[in-house]
Amino acid sequence: MLIMSKGYYHQQSGFTLIEIAVVLVIIGVLIGGFIGTFTDRIETTRRENTRQQLEDVRTAILGYASAEGRLPCPTRAIDGGVAQPANGGVCTQPHGFVPGSTIGLSGTYNSDNLLIDSWGNPIRYSVTTANSSAFTKPTGAGNGGIRDIGMAILNPDLTICDGDSTSATSCVGSSEVVGNAPFVIISLGRDGVDFTATTSPNTDQGENSGEATVSANAAGENIVYTVGANQVFVSKSYSSIGSTAGQFDDLIHWVSPYALYGQMIQAGQLP
Repeated sequence: MLIMSKGYYHQQSGFTLIEIAVVLVIIGVLIGGFIGTFTDRIETTRRENTRQQLEDVRTAILGYASAEGRLPCPTRAIDGGVAQPANGGVCTQPHGFVPGSTIGLSGTYNSDNLLIDSWGNPIRYSVTTANSSAFTKPTGAGNGGIRDIGMAILNPDLTICDGDSTSATSCVGSSEVVGNAPFVIISLGRDGVDFTATTSPNTDQGENSGEATVSANAAGENIVYTVGANQVFVSKSYSSIGSTAGQFDDLIHWVSPYALYGQMIQAGQLP
């Protein structure tokens, strides 16, 4: 628009609707990219923090074995974070949660006093029942503990596969990663809250989230959790929900029996 004034004219400055729309689109793209990057960074940080947390749990469990001569039993939602009662060292339930109170772990706990990961999900812990539960039995007086049985005879049997297995004891339809783990520690990742008792376990993540329901604690979260029901677990590379392989964001740690024995030998628990 031309404005005439005292013999002069000038063109009024401003933006057209099309120009404003283009600017808004550009701003939207920039904000969307920033939010996406920021969200990815948060998720990466949570995974790294949880990975370190699982390392700390593994170290604490090995420390407990070095001091006590055996592995701790898992805790349940009704145990207040303490290793569940064991009958002569035989765990009431070999699959449950990290007994944070028993092994003295700092961290964040939920209302059931279960140690939780960066996403607020309880960290799972399973221990082998091989050799008549020798790995959780007190040593000495012929109790049948780790030292009583002897390293040459011990045969821990928790199995980690690279995919879901149709067998409760070995990798069928998948390949074996490890077949002799004394214990495993699992974070179900960001989507851990989605795996409840109503979720089908016939997936890679289902092997880890568990096929068995466990008692809720009415005084705490009052949530019906699921835990493993057999000795098979899955470890594989991370994949997003939109990937061809399907989502897998579980984090799983274990220890070889030789690392366990080495720690116990150094502590004088094994000859």
